[in-house]
Amino acid sequence: MAFALRLDKAMQANLTRLVDRQLGNALVELAIEPSDPRLAGHVHQVRKRMKMLRGLLRLMRDAMPRDLYHRENVALRDTARALAGARDAQVCIDTFDVLVPPETLAESAKQLTPVREALVAARDQGLAETGPEAGADNTAQQLALAHATLESMRERLPSWRLTAKGFKSIAGGLKHVYGKGRSAYAKAYASGDDGDFHEWRKQVKYHWYHVRLLRALWPEAMRARARSLKALAERLGDDHDLTMLGAALRKLDGVEEGVVAELEWRASRRQATLRGEARQLGGLLYAESPKAFCRRYRRFWKVARS
Repeated sequence: MAFALRLDKAMQANLTRLVDRQLGNALVELAIEPSDPRLAGHVHQVRKRMKMLRGLLRLMRDAMPRDLYHRENVALRDTARALAGARDAQVCIDTFDVLVPPETLAESAKQLTPVREALVAARDQGLAETGPEAGADNTAQQLALAHATLESMRERLPSWRLTAKGFKSIAGGLKHVYGKGRSAYAKAYASGDDGDFHEWRKQVKYHWYHVRLLRALWPEAMRARARSLKALAERLGDDHDLTMLGAALRKLDGVEEGVVAELEWRASRRQATLRGEARQLGGLLYAESPKAFCRRYRRFWKVARS
């Protein structure tokens, strides 16, 4: 079943159905042995589900008791973080391979080979710090803790209660997240700060989840907007990966400064291209004021429900 609201159902029923389904699937995915080759894929999927649910909570935030929202949002956030593992180190290697395709390392870019070797060594060192057996035990503990956390949340789900119905239950969250994304867009290009672009990316993804949840309002239009938001989020994600790679490069030992400078130059060029594309997409997607955007979606709601 799609991650979307059903307009023929009450908001309370929508909330319960969506949360229960995502938690149920996550619990199945977490019931996996650390040695299983499918582990990375399962963990990645669980982390995606946590982000989707956080997007759902943000949509209905104004219709939820404050303590309920805070408790469950923190539980979802912490679960996703605990399962991150060595992802950051691997992302740096993957990003390097995009900037310097493996087939070129033996040719014009062979001087960059030591950089990749150093990145791989840094990743492997992080994985081996506690030894393979301790690492497996640690992974098992993380999976068990995540499973217990989500199982407890699922048990609490019947007690969740919304304080508003219909569009009123989502209007505030829809407007707030859109507005934060619009402000973050302006701030990122005003400052050029990597952290500001990362913050914008997070708000874009939450808005993307909201559009997916509201696809029943106007399926064709919502699908088109969702595709554009996904493309924007991917560009900003690649931008953030380049920022992470830059930070990793500055920590490497035994690599010549000139070689690192060459890679940083490549990264800066790629980052400039990504930010140029993101600026155009963002200008289109965040053209309206938050008030006008919410008013338009309220009209969509009325038409779809009529």
